[in-house]
Amino acid sequence: MRPISSNVSTPTEKMAAWLVHELRKYPVTHGRSVRNSVELVEHLKDIELRRGEVLVSFDVTALFPNVPVNDALNSLQRHLERCRVPQNQIEAYLLVAEVCMNQNYFSFRGKFYKQTFGLSMGSKLSPLLANLFLSDFEDGLEKERCFPRVWRRYVDDVFAVVKERYLSQTLELLNSRHRTIKFTVEQEAEGKLPFLDLMISRREDNKLKFGIYRKPTSTDRYITSDSNHFGAQQKAAFHSMAHRLYNIPMERDDFVEERNRIHKAAELNGYEREFVDKILRKHERKKHRSNATTLRPEKTDVKRISLPFYPKLTNPIQRALNHHGFQVVYKSSNTLKDALCNLKDRVPADEKSGVYQIPCQNCPAVYIGQTRRKFKTRLRKHKNAVEHGRTCDSSVAMHATTLGHTVDWEQAKLLKNVRKVTQLIAWESMYIATADRPLMNEDDAPITSSLFHLTKLRIQ
Repeated sequence: MRPISSNVSTPTEKMAAWLVHELRKYPVTHGRSVRNSVELVEHLKDIELRRGEVLVSFDVTALFPNVPVNDALNSLQRHLERCRVPQNQIEAYLLVAEVCMNQNYFSFRGKFYKQTFGLSMGSKLSPLLANLFLSDFEDGLEKERCFPRVWRRYVDDVFAVVKERYLSQTLELLNSRHRTIKFTVEQEAEGKLPFLDLMISRREDNKLKFGIYRKPTSTDRYITSDSNHFGAQQKAAFHSMAHRLYNIPMERDDFVEERNRIHKAAELNGYEREFVDKILRKHERKKHRSNATTLRPEKTDVKRISLPFYPKLTNPIQRALNHHGFQVVYKSSNTLKDALCNLKDRVPADEKSGVYQIPCQNCPAVYIGQTRRKFKTRLRKHKNAVEHGRTCDSSVAMHATTLGHTVDWEQAKLLKNVRKVTQLIAWESMYIATADRPLMNEDDAPITSSLFHLTKLRIQ
């Protein structure tokens, strides 16, 4: 089994994200990796096969957990030195990378565990380090006599053209370099080899032919037309298929067959033919423009806002935000994953931070406050203030002492778990403004806004 641990909200999450952002300034130019199947085709379309050569694919078994961390860090250091990064920056980057890779802790059923070997599957930094490690791995292999003439890698999957008589020797060579890095191999069958989403096969002139490959288990089921999804999300799968159709060079019969497959998939999911025709025409025009000129539109920074999708509510909001230069990205507010699956140990409510409520036993009054620390820690502060009569430290203590009331500690609860400190004041103000009971709070809400009173719905 592969050890996969989520790095969301871990101490090193933001450090890893910062380092990945920094290292984007120094793209990896060595090695033989490709970013997608379209780029792979660009490298392979002019290849001519020689006598005795076969098409094969190599796959690294469980790459991330088997990459030695020290070797990956050494690859990072060599890459930065090639890019002529100042030595003090290199040392800083390596220090952050080492901390991120060695602080891989997670909890399960109340116990804490640490990954003791390999890159963490869940860290944003791991894909970059794994790519650097394999790029160095490839550079070292190029000096060997039986290294494949054609070798293109997507993450841990490799397409290669090798002499058939050297295939077993090549596999032995690949598996001899590192104790933990092991490759498997798949050879062409009847002149065809599936790789990524492509079916690569031989032509009569010894060139390579490309088609679209789908697994036998594929059902062509996508987001249906009657689902409660934003239009762009419903179109996404068909845009992807159309992009692939016009950017993978296929023979005419294969092109027509794939286009018909897209139409059938649309019909299966409840879409009209015109729905797909518009998408296909858009990508056809885009491909034509791309072939007609080398000019490309300038990339601009886009400010995005994520909103849950409710058609009657979010469409007017989207128009207003678009007018001010914001792009709205929609997300589902009700998913099967949220309803059925929880991959982490649940954190008790009193272990979380956010906006909380403390009620009184003798009257309907409540206190609403916010805390950056654990709720139980903040609640303990209020209890101490009430017990010792420190009215200046707590509005709850002021209420209990002045009126002689008893605080209902058992009913105290966290109203909203807020992870981002910058949002605490806004959430606290919203709960105070929409409270339907008298408040113990001596001060008004930090933020006043008429927006808080637009709804009487319970704040989730």
